[in-house]
Amino acid sequence: MTFFSILFALIAEQYRPVTSNHWIARMSARWLDWVAGEFGGKTEQGASPVGARMACLVAFILPTFLVFVLYVVFMVTFPILGFLWNVLIAYLFFGFRQFSHSFTLVHEAIANHDLPAARLALAQWYGPELDASNLTETEVISLALERAIIGSHHHVFGVLFWFLMPMGPAGVVLYRLADTAAQRWSEKGDFNLSESARHFFYVLDWVPARITAMGFAIVGNFEGAVYAWRHLTGKWSDSLSAVILASGSGALGVRLGEPMSEPDSDEALRMAEAGEPVFYEVGLEPNERTMRSAVGLVWRLVIAWMALLLMLTIALWLG
Repeated sequence: MTFFSILFALIAEQYRPVTSNHWIARMSARWLDWVAGEFGGKTEQGASPVGARMACLVAFILPTFLVFVLYVVFMVTFPILGFLWNVLIAYLFFGFRQFSHSFTLVHEAIANHDLPAARLALAQWYGPELDASNLTETEVISLALERAIIGSHHHVFGVLFWFLMPMGPAGVVLYRLADTAAQRWSEKGDFNLSESARHFFYVLDWVPARITAMGFAIVGNFEGAVYAWRHLTGKWSDSLSAVILASGSGALGVRLGEPMSEPDSDEALRMAEAGEPVFYEVGLEPNERTMRSAVGLVWRLVIAWMALLLMLTIALWLG
């Protein structure tokens, strides 16, 4: 049932994508804003540490519990309703097209050698946090690749991991709400609230992030992904994103993130005498061909996940 639930949800999402303006996205945003206002918006200091933790519990656990209760009731009474409930929740929260559409716009502009259009598409994708007016083509491609790699994890592979947990569709709701809150509450300027949401999401995403990184290594350049994962994660400030981005860049064989400062000859000699390893950048500068390779990398990992899930489903049926 899990395999077909995900398969039907992915097919439906390709034909009628769930965008950021979809009603489920608006409803989730209003719910998170209401919780943030109740627990942190009534005082100038914002939420207290205890209040921030309570906000996370209310914002994430209540919807998760409701989805889980309905899932159990449907499965016990009418299993076909449980299946349809799985498909609906997976369809509403997978959001494959939420990042692929924006990535496609940047890719098409780069392929047409229209750098201003690529900058505009990238700026609309990132929002006000990014000034893309003076970015070079390489920088535009690099930032688009980083956003797409993280987006593929947050909207596909991380969601898929939690869907396979015993909670089923409730795990999907928990993961996506925590991810959305970690981003949305950070924009409100409430330190305790945003830190609690980020910590909650860190706990939820620690294992899925590493599984996605391993997946990129398996379906891409294995040696490059492992090397980057071991030695180049320091290029990004967020530890969860760093694991995924390092593995993804290594799997693609390109350089992403801020360039590493290579030691001069004297420093390299000192490190060699002290037995300290010297780490260097690996891969090439990203280009338009890399963007096509990134699409293939993500789809190969999706197919690998689905093939594994299909084999497990067949094994359960035969058993």
